[in-house]
Amino acid sequence: MVIKKILRKIKYHSPISIGMRTFKTWIAATLTAIVALTPIIGNPFYALMGTVFGMQSTVADSFKMGQGRVIGTTIGAFIGFIFTTFDLTAPPFVALAIVLAIIICGLLKINHSILITVTLCLLIMFNPEREGVELIHYTLFRTLDTALGVVIGFLINRFIAPPNHLKSLVSELAILNTLTKTALEDDNMLPQLKKELISFMRIHTNYQADEKYDNYDISNENLRQTVEACRDLYFHFQHCKATDPTVKQYHTHHIHQTAMLLENTLDELKHII
Repeated sequence: MVIKKILRKIKYHSPISIGMRTFKTWIAATLTAIVALTPIIGNPFYALMGTVFGMQSTVADSFKMGQGRVIGTTIGAFIGFIFTTFDLTAPPFVALAIVLAIIICGLLKINHSILITVTLCLLIMFNPEREGVELIHYTLFRTLDTALGVVIGFLINRFIAPPNHLKSLVSELAILNTLTKTALEDDNMLPQLKKELISFMRIHTNYQADEKYDNYDISNENLRQTVEACRDLYFHFQHCKATDPTVKQYHTHHIHQTAMLLENTLDELKHII
């Protein structure tokens, strides 16, 4: 893709890292800002914040964070509306509203949305000029603004150059495959091996999160075995230089087995992507 090549060149020649996620955030924010010029969005702030929340490193996280944002906004709006309607705006009640919002977010496991939940709750409570029908409209439209922003962010992340975790996985497997072979002869490669193993596990976690959005037909069992073997790979390298021949043979054997798994899994995935 032309855009990806341009971004790679910018990243190579500039100290500023601009990745595809940053570029897609720009697209989503631009689109949201354009929609904000129409009567569809009442307050661009909530829509744009929703868009940013809807742009995560994985499509699954985009959905999760966006969903949490909408739910949190709804909770904050509802609490603020109830407390304002019954004129419960004295300091003790304000504190109670904040605590209530935090507790509900915790119960729903959307702690990442506590800030926006409390923010919207307080915005509603400290707008005394709004009451009755106007307060209902304000509460409803702030929730809808956020939801629309989240949807735009999610759709951009899902359908415009979605994260290709499998390709990243193959690249990392290739690096591990080389390091596993060279680290047996050179102990200085172990720190690099440890670093790449951590990176591989992170990429695999992202791959699993977005697996349902991918259309690749791969053997998850082979990949699972490779991942499990890699979890212990660094441990085996640490002990393969043992003076006890039996211990040394045991750990060296596991390293060679892992190397074979890496090779086979890498060959399989290369043919798919």
